[in-house]
Formats: sequence, C-alpha cells, structure tokens
Amino acid sequence: MVGVLEIRNLQKNFDAAKVINDFSMSVIEGTLCCLVGPNGAGKTTTMDLITGRLKPTSGNIVFRGAAITGDSEHLIARRGLGRKFQIPSIFKELTVAQNLEVAFCQEVSALQNLFSFSRKQSDERMHAVANMVGLSERLAVIAGTLSHGETQWLEIGMVLMQDPALLLLDEPVAGMTEHEIAKTVEILNELKKTKTLIVVEHDMGFVREIADEVIVMHMGSLLARGTIQDIEKDERVRDVYLGTEDH
Repeated sequence: MVGVLEIRNLQKNFDAAKVINDFSMSVIEGTLCCLVGPNGAGKTTTMDLITGRLKPTSGNIVFRGAAITGDSEHLIARRGLGRKFQIPSIFKELTVAQNLEVAFCQEVSALQNLFSFSRKQSDERMHAVANMVGLSERLAVIAGTLSHGETQWLEIGMVLMQDPALLLLDEPVAGMTEHEIAKTVEILNELKKTKTLIVVEHDMGFVREIADEVIVMHMGSLLARGTIQDIEKDERVRDVYLGTEDH
C-alpha cells in the first residue's frame, strides 16, 4: 500500500558527516506513526527534511503522490503538511481564541485575510479545533497564563486550524504531568481517526498508548519498524535504545 508520505533513500550530510544515511520510510494514511531512537539518531533532522526546513543531500520525499524534495517550507505547508515543534510558539498576550483565529489566517496580507474567509467559517473552525484539543472552556483565557500542557495543546490546535492532511509532532508530552500526558493520549487517539500523524517521542509508555506503527532510527538509518510489540521484542532495538532505559 502506498503511503501518504514516502521517503526513499534519504541522505543529509553536514560537511563530511552523514546525519541521515540512506533512510527510507512510509506512513499509511489514517495512522499514527511514532519515530523513536536514541539522541542523535536523526529524528528531528528527518522532520526538518520532510517539512523543508533543511534540504536533503540526496533521496526523495513524496507527499500525497507529489514530490516535495527540496521544496520551501511554505509550499510544503500549503500542500497540507503541518508541524508542531517541541517548544511551543504562541502569542502569550492574546487569548486562546485569538491565537486560533490568527492561525486560521491563510494570506500574508491582513487585507487579503479579511476577504479570504468569513467570521462564521473562522468561528466554526475555531470551536471545532478547541473541542479537538480540549480547550473549549478556555477560549477566553490569556494564552500566557495556560499550564504547560494546555500551551502544548493550544499549539497543536493552531496547526490544526490549517486542516493539515499530515501532522508532525516533536516530543508533544515533554515536561507534562501524568494527568496532562493521559489527556494528550486521548487527544491524539481521537485525532488519528481523521488525521495522519508522525510523532517523535522518547517516552515509550506514551508511545505504547498511541502508536499504530513504530519506526526506530539509529545513526541516521532505519533500524526497525513494526508494532510496539514487535519493537519491544527486537534485540537490536534493545541493544541500542530500549536497553538503555530504566523500566
């Protein structure tokens, strides 16, 4: 089955160092794929290459049947690929609702935005997304006063305002409380009913709760892929990654 995202023989060199080395993966539409591996494995670099933040040395990236290899970030985003970084970037002085409204803007020009969508469209989308990320009761709250978990959910919501076909999340539960992690599990398991997601994560307990498929990277290459049960049984993964964790 052809994936919504296909990465073929990807390579990224920084001078003489091969950070990504002949890496290939595919993500099937409507699934949640977790990208895991030890520090320095190349996970975030792979995300940067997918979204156009970095340009590959060689290889191909195909999104929904179209080659996006080397395209600029804004062009890739317009194709329907959204990304949330590990450190949230929100407008702290605005309310939750205003943050979501700003994220709905589809034109660079403020004047163009006035005519690109109606207030009704904006409000409908905002309330739908706020419900998705559990912030329906927090729309009037100033974003800078949100808890860490709520801030992370707000940024996920801001990405969702653009209705991406593929959503990339970089360590979404880093620094969260157990309660916030549990709620994030609920949010992502609900999102994957309508979205395709790639999640970079170190918390294997969290991965166990959300992943349809797990891809393990090591030294810029594919080490293993499969269900969480397959990955936990793989001796190679235990040697280079899982075996270093205190279970």
